[in-house]
Amino acid sequence: MLVVHPIILKCLMICLILLIAVIFDQYFLRWLKNALIGAVCIYICDLFLPITWQVGISLFTVLFTALLGIPGILILYLFSICIK
Repeated sequence: MLVVHPIILKCLMICLILLIAVIFDQYFLRWLKNALIGAVCIYICDLFLPITWQVGISLFTVLFTALLGIPGILILYLFSICIK
């Protein structure tokens, strides 16, 4: 039976936790940046577009742009134009 020394096991657990934290932090910051840029772009576009084409800033639109980025903004506006 293979027995791992407790100190080595603790070091491996710490490395695994740090690796997960770095990966999560990288994706979280990217999603946060996309959401912020998307909200600003939607706000600026809504200032200049006719009222029938406006999308508005809501939880759905911010999450949609956080996941898809700039193409998500284009999809939202194309959907808004086609529906109205």
